This record gives sequence, C-alpha cells and structure tokens, in this order.
Amino acid sequence: MWLVAANVRSSADSVIYNRRSADRYTNKFNVSLRVPELHVGRIELDVDNLQAEINLGAQVANLVEINAGIQVGIEKVNITIADVDAELELVIRLGNLVDIVNRTLESLNLNPLLINILNEATDLVDSVVGAVDGLLGEIVSGDSSISFLIDNLGEIVAQTTDTAGNLVSSIVGNFEKNMTYTGAQEILDGGLLQKTYKYDALNALVNIVFNAANQVVQAVVVKGGGGGGSSSSSVPTATTTSNAPTSSATSTS
Repeated sequence: MWLVAANVRSSADSVIYNRRSADRYTNKFNVSLRVPELHVGRIELDVDNLQAEINLGAQVANLVEINAGIQVGIEKVNITIADVDAELELVIRLGNLVDIVNRTLESLNLNPLLINILNEATDLVDSVVGAVDGLLGEIVSGDSSISFLIDNLGEIVAQTTDTAGNLVSSIVGNFEKNMTYTGAQEILDGGLLQKTYKYDALNALVNIVFNAANQVVQAVVVKGGGGGGSSSSSVPTATTTSNAPTSSATSTS
C-alpha cells in the first residue's frame, strides 16, 4: 500500500513542496493522490506520447482471479497554461477486492483439501469439454471403434485404442482438404473471424476461428455425426497414411 498527498505552489521566484500527513486517508483509500491547492504562473507543455498504467492482479488457487487496471494515453498534445488555480484529487479504493481475496484465503485455511479437489475437478472438466468440442463423430466396426476429432489447428485426428488398451492418435486430414466451406461467417471481438465448415463424411459442422493473419486459432464442432458398418476396411488405423474418411467410404445407419 502506498499513499501520496502533496501541496504544490508555483511562483516566479520559487517552487514550494509540502508533504502532508496521509494518516487520515489510510482507513478509506488504498491509493490517494491529493493536490488541494495548485497555482500555476505559466506552463508550456509539448507531449508526443505519454502512457500511464496501474494494474492489479490477484489469484488464489482456482477459486478467485481478479484483474483490475487503469490506463491513460496522450498523444501529440500542446498545452499552454497561464495564471490558473486548480485542485486535484485521485482516489482508488481496493477494499472490496482485498475482502474477496481474504475470505477465499480463510476458506482455504479451514479446508486445505479444497485446493486438490478443485485442481482435480478442473482437469476433469477441461478434458471432457475439449473432447466434446472437437468430436466430429465415431465409426463403429464390430467390437472396435474409431473417433474423429478436429484440433485447434484444423487438423483431423483419428483416435482408437490398441490391443493393450492405449489410446493411439494419427492425423488423417485437415479442414482445407476434407471439409467444405458453407459460406456462413461471423466477425468476433479482437479482429477474429469465425467460418463454418461441413464435414460430409460424418455430417458434422465445425466453427473455425481465424486471426487477422488468417491463421487458425480455434475449431469447435457445433454438430457432430457418426457412422457404423460391418466392414473393417472403412476404419483407418493409427499406422495408416490414408486420407480422412469420405462420404462414399462410410455407410450410415
């Protein structure tokens, strides 16, 4: 915690700075800048680029994350001030944020096992959401199955399990070669562009997000499909280099 309180007076002969006691502010404010009396004889100021920023970041485990900031920017300013009396006061209160963090810490102090429980729950949720968002569909052949997913680079990934029960993945295509652009698009915040593609082989729709450089930053399946069949030749394995399944290679049920 820091605090500044000052009284500034300017004259032709001298400039006097007086630091006042800030004790009476400490119970109300976390940051206080106070200039109760400011007299300016003459100031000429040229500013090309001035940036001021105050940031606060606080995080407690996976329970609370707070980001607060103040940012001011000035560019290409020419100011002339003559014979002016002014008063300036800047007050920043962080009491509510501090209370939130303190209450969270008290809860963790009483229940330290919450940290491990939250971490395990977060890992589980992330893995489930990631699988659902990227799942294009699944093909079942006899006792075996193969899942097709799209990753956040637009690559189509085939996943299956080997005889030992281990998950095996291989890239079998990508959105540019194996999907069809539907023509639907949406402009998102941050200069991002979302386009919708269709994967005919599994009748799936995918929203793919591009940045300003036309690079893929995210791919989310909005409609997944599936297929089934009795022929094992239609199911690519992790060791094959064949292309992603097409509509003619998949029989739907």
